Parts: sequence; structure tokens; C-alpha cells
Amino acid sequence: MPEAFHAAALADARLASLVWRGADMDVLRFLAKGEKDDVKHQTPMHAVACCICLYIAILLTGICADRLVANESRLGEAQWPAAVLVAYWCWMIFLRLRGETSSTAMDVYQLMWSCNVVMPVTAIAILLRRPALLCAQGIFVAIDQVLWYVDWLGYLLFGKFPVKVIAYLFWPTTPPSRRISSLHHVLFGPFVIWLGSRECCLPLGRGFVVSLAQTIVCEVICRYTTPLEVIDRNGAVCYMNLNLCYEAFRDVKVSWIRVFDRDIAIRYLPWMLWIWNAGNMGLFSMLAVILVPFMRLFGVSGGICF
Repeated sequence: MPEAFHAAALADARLASLVWRGADMDVLRFLAKGEKDDVKHQTPMHAVACCICLYIAILLTGICADRLVANESRLGEAQWPAAVLVAYWCWMIFLRLRGETSSTAMDVYQLMWSCNVVMPVTAIAILLRRPALLCAQGIFVAIDQVLWYVDWLGYLLFGKFPVKVIAYLFWPTTPPSRRISSLHHVLFGPFVIWLGSRECCLPLGRGFVVSLAQTIVCEVICRYTTPLEVIDRNGAVCYMNLNLCYEAFRDVKVSWIRVFDRDIAIRYLPWMLWIWNAGNMGLFSMLAVILVPFMRLFGVSGGICF
């Protein structure tokens, strides 16, 4: 009798394992990007699932990487910056989900851009008082956001955008709500540097390690779950290329950067990731070196460390 009970229990366990594996495979198949005209891209369900998956993965990767490089330093106890950041993020989502485009799914997919993902992660880093996790979020998006200053300066001085990272704001397909809710591209980097160096040292080296792990996870998920472009329910072709997981910005004309554009993932992603991470670290470090001495005039007592 005990042997029969054991055999039955073993059979149940094997059946449960098969069901679990089958469910896992179903989830993975659903999350997979499929073809650009796949019907799942025409409804919000796939976009919402991918968006949630990316946000959770970036947060957990950041927390785990931060634990590996953590030391005794802590951020100050002030929590109001986290509240301000979350309030802005919620306002931005409200604007963008009011119907920026003819496709709700596309509006949700656009929330997967790293400049949107880092804001709630930054708020959690503030609440956890983790300086490396905070610094990593500024590094994560620096290659895009710091170059905004270059483009705006070039436009003011010469009437054109030298790098063209903000050229998309002037595309006829870019909705007004996207332009209005892009303020964080200008303010986020200085916000992170001010908060990270206000009472302690801004840990650029440890922050880079955390950011490196997050960028890898981000690119793998975006490449697996989203195509280069999709066809919405109205038959319109919508360009995606989320977090540049297929090619560099369309307006970037530097040929050596684009050498592996639209190539297979095993060739393109490592190439893009070293450019992205090297650029992120260099530009964020440069911004910190410029701003921290200036911020000391206003009571910031920390500095820069690695």
C-alpha cells in the first residue's frame, strides 16, 4: 500500500511538472515577438505583459547587482524626491495612454523605453537608500539624455541638431503629448547626480556594474518580445526598435556604429551593448564632473567615487 501511494504521488508530481513546463512554454510563446503582423500586436494584452516583464526584470536585476557591489554607504533619509518622481511618472503615463496613437498597444509598448523604466526603479532606490542602484539609473540612460544637451545647444547656436537624438520630437508622427512629457530627458541626469552626491559619494564604478547588468537584461527582453516594427489594426506600419534592440537611431549617420544594424541578435547585441555602456559611462561621468563642483555651492557635501 505505501509503495502504491508513493507511485501515485510520484506520478502526480511528474504530471504537475509537465503541466508547469507546458504553462512556462505557453507564456514564453506568448511573450515572443512573432511576426510584425501578428494579431497579438493589435491588442494591448501582449504589450502590457511585455512591459510588466521588463519593469520587474530591470528592478530585480538592479537590486541583485547592487547587493553584489554594495558597501556601507547610504543615501539620506529624505523620501520626497521619490514621491516627486513617481508623481511625474504617473502623469507621463496618463498623458501617453490617453490615445497618443491610433493603437493602444503601441502606446503601451513605448513605455518600455529605458528612460521610462528607470524612473520607478530610481524611486525604489531612493526608498531603499541605495546609492549604487540610484547612480546606475542615471548611467543607464546617459547616452541618450546627455546628448539632448548637445542637440539643443547645436540647435540654438547653429540651427541644427548635431547628434539628432531628439529629432524624433519633430517627426510628424510624434504626438504632442510625447513632446510635453519628455521633460525628464533634460532633468533626470542632474536629479540623480544631485541626489546621489548630496550626503554621500556618487559611486560611478559600482553604479556602472549595476547598469551594465540592467542593460543586458533590457536588450535581451526587448529583442525577444518586440519586433522592429508592427502593423496595427488599421494596417499602418509602426516603427518600434525599442531601446535600439535592432539598430541605432535612424537619424544617426555614423557608419561604424551602424555596421551590425538589423543583423542577427548574437552579432548585433554585443556590438550595441559595448557602445551603449561605454557611451553611458563616459557621458554620465562627464556630466557628474561638471555638475558636482557647481552643486557644492548649494550645499551638496558629497563627491564622486568608484
